[in-house]
Amino acid sequence: MGFFLKKKIEDYPVNIATVARMFAIRPDRLYKWYRNHLSDYCSDKSSGKYPPKFIEEVDEVTGEIIKTKAISIFKPENIGEQMSIDDKALGRDGYTILSNTQTGKIAMQVASTDGKELDKVMSLFESDLLKIKSISSDMSPTYIKLCRDQMLCAKIVIDKFHVIRYVYGAVLELRTKIKKELATELSGGKKKTEKDKIILREIELLNRCRNSLTQSIDKWSESTKNLMEQMFSKYEELKTAYILSQNFKKWYDINAHQENKNRIKDRLYNWYNEVKESKIEEFTSVIKMIRKHESEILNFFYEGHTNAGAERLNGKLQRFVSNNYGIRDNDFSLYRIAMYFS
Repeated sequence: MGFFLKKKIEDYPVNIATVARMFAIRPDRLYKWYRNHLSDYCSDKSSGKYPPKFIEEVDEVTGEIIKTKAISIFKPENIGEQMSIDDKALGRDGYTILSNTQTGKIAMQVASTDGKELDKVMSLFESDLLKIKSISSDMSPTYIKLCRDQMLCAKIVIDKFHVIRYVYGAVLELRTKIKKELATELSGGKKKTEKDKIILREIELLNRCRNSLTQSIDKWSESTKNLMEQMFSKYEELKTAYILSQNFKKWYDINAHQENKNRIKDRLYNWYNEVKESKIEEFTSVIKMIRKHESEILNFFYEGHTNAGAERLNGKLQRFVSNNYGIRDNDFSLYRIAMYFS
């Protein structure tokens, strides 16, 4: 019976409660059985098999070990040519996860986003990191520096979805500015004037168009199209900002990887000029960010690599945590994550 229950739990990794209902057992009771008796958790802990690795913080003066930190997943065999590095909140802690884009398996997971600690973790992989040909990351300075210092054969690819989100952020920032300007025109009295009612209606319409400003036109319903036409006729600058964001999204089309490299760059520089001519202040920081990471952003067209796999993995981890008593039983939860996702 114990063996059968263990197999069923491992067949349903997302939710122990599912198995508990199948056998009419209280979920919390089955959870304790599995943790303490059915799984290999206790034996792996006592034998030192889990956690697989530790990093140490040493006092530079005395050489004394101040503290150790466990690496909950360390699997050099999961290192491949295309990898992704991303952060994930599990419980109260922030974790760095290195995953294989092609297999979806985790190669490393540690409760840290600190550059020095991550350097120590990565150094444990030694020559295995030379297998990596491309590494996808967001725009975190810590992760970009880590990739440059440790993954010497890898091209760094800034995740396209993070960049596009940054561009959309400028459009939404302009929308917020328009709303604030409208709000300053309110009378401030207890009784709303006719002008107040008109302004509040305008603010409400701007609230409703938030999501539409981050979608392409072909995703809009007929009612949304009517709303956006109404907004764009009143706020020309918002329309221009939306068009700029959509033009950038078109530039980022993966099909463009077949184009000549210089042609891809030329189209990007043309977009820079469009932004400059628009004189929309909200795009100033966007241009600076893209120029700063231009080579890593352009690598997308040469590698065709994104963080989509890492985001899917994050979603699976979130569902796992939500359906398994959260992360309150921290160590055992990390043990199960290692078992299922690496």
